[in-house]
Amino acid sequence: MKLLGRRRQAISRAEAQSFDRLAADYDRLGELTGNAVSDWLPSVLPAGQRSGGNALDLGCGAGRHAVLLAEHFEHVDAVDLSAAMIRLARRKRPRPNICYLESGILDVTGSYDFIVSAATLHHVPDLPAALTHIKDLLAPGGQAVLVDTVSPRPANPRWWLYGGELRKLARNLVRRGRADAWEIFKLATGDWLDHRVSDRYLSRQQFEETYSAAFPGATFTRVGNAHAMLWTRPAVD
Repeated sequence: MKLLGRRRQAISRAEAQSFDRLAADYDRLGELTGNAVSDWLPSVLPAGQRSGGNALDLGCGAGRHAVLLAEHFEHVDAVDLSAAMIRLARRKRPRPNICYLESGILDVTGSYDFIVSAATLHHVPDLPAALTHIKDLLAPGGQAVLVDTVSPRPANPRWWLYGGELRKLARNLVRRGRADAWEIFKLATGDWLDHRVSDRYLSRQQFEETYSAAFPGATFTRVGNAHAMLWTRPAVD
């Protein structure tokens, strides 16, 4: 049996990390498999509709979380370093109160009442600097919700990830049928598998120690297979 997850030619880690080459496939995989963060995020958003204020989605991808923010805030800035992701978000998830911007985290300026980042911060080269900058972007009384993957080992080997997708394929063939199961498998073992192999993670303990250093008194909770930090900036520092 040919392993679909193996590439004919080695690629660099920088190439694997780029979302420009897998934007459409990544978004389609999300449509098929769902997202634990998207299901959980409404529970920590302000009650009611359009209560005012500004929100920021850092590493917005194709806009799945930005559209949730847009239901609760007057204005949303959604930024991503990938131009392909920003184009996809503008095409598939436009809202009159969302501004999609191609930008790095450290280039963002302004003051925000709510900041969310999901599955993004493990990509940044200087995490403490990024966390400090995010804190500086929060308005008094503003809330930061930062969610990321954690792992007991910094990197996961290809064979382990591929084996996990084989197990999911077997389950999905029974639960979802042949067409969906094979589409999910092909998307998860193509360019996206290369990306996951190139990822580097914090352990749960490292995550809490690193984030607490920037956000003293933060609380933490598990969201699916990820870990989330919640912190509210005091009204008066």
